Amino acid sequence: MLHESRRHRLRALTTDAHAEFDASVGGFEAAVDYVRYLKGQYVFRHAIEAGLARVAWPAAFDDWRFRPLAPLLSADLADLGIAPPPVPPAFPVAPPDLLGVLYVLEGSTLGARVLHRRAADIGFDGRFGARHLAAQAEDRDSWPALLAIIEAFEPFEMERTVNAALAAFAAAGAAFERPLDVVA
Repeated sequence: MLHESRRHRLRALTTDAHAEFDASVGGFEAAVDYVRYLKGQYVFRHAIEAGLARVAWPAAFDDWRFRPLAPLLSADLADLGIAPPPVPPAFPVAPPDLLGVLYVLEGSTLGARVLHRRAADIGFDGRFGARHLAAQAEDRDSWPALLAIIEAFEPFEMERTVNAALAAFAAAGAAFERPLDVVA
């Protein structure tokens, strides 16, 4: 019997939530679409990063930490002259849920590479308007390092990790569904 990696099992159990989130984000062909995306990311990242700031990191993570994007998102909004939208309270992250939440956050670096190219096509880059995407697209080490942590972490609770990932996807989707006053 082949051993299925935790990563592949997580992906299989969160595929529908991931697809729903991708659909709520949509694409961006013009600046107005990008502004909507930027505001949704700002709302989500501020809430989830505030929750992660309150977590005691297990020793198994050694010195690995996620890269906060909220400051870069703030700078991206400022570049465009956009007032930051209000953010919800901090997303609650209990220590046993950390792996699932981080699976969603760090997994977004893969999609950020595509979004970074799309942003460049409409005039935004790592120096103006798309700092957060540039930072994610350039980071080639964090995602594989997190996957190694997920595979080795003990005690590992798949159900709890999946539920945390689903909650993070739901929070991200909700951030994009909020009225974000999309006027650019």
